Amino acid sequence: MSDRPAPAHRVRETTSFRLPAETLERLDARAQAAGTTRTALAEQFLEEGLRLVEHPGIRFVDGPSGRRAGVTGTGLDVWEVVETIRAHNGSVEETAEYLSVPVARVRVAARYYAAFPAEIDEWIAGNQAVYDREFELARRERELLG
Repeated sequence: MSDRPAPAHRVRETTSFRLPAETLERLDARAQAAGTTRTALAEQFLEEGLRLVEHPGIRFVDGPSGRRAGVTGTGLDVWEVVETIRAHNGSVEETAEYLSVPVARVRVAARYYAAFPAEIDEWIAGNQAVYDREFELARRERELLG
């Protein structure tokens, strides 16, 4: 799950939880460090917790471009595995061989993608936009420097 805001069309309901003071202190400290609110962080953690239970083999990792889904036991993000699956015409076996990971890890990423395609497609599109921008800048630089 990324740090991107939730779509406006998501219906929100108010609820109440009783949590230990120590848990709330830790939540508040983490929210402050992340520059977000207690509520936003609690929502993120609840959503990610549910996804972790529903998709064994998935982990969430922070990075410069935001928080994203990754595949446990590898250094790979789900979007990277999905892009590699596409590059290998949907072959799980070829993808696993190319990435040097077990087929089961590729299937974990594919299953997560099946559940959250818009999220992963957004990561792929964002990465492509960065690549395109950097490629164009390098082209212009070469043009200038001859």
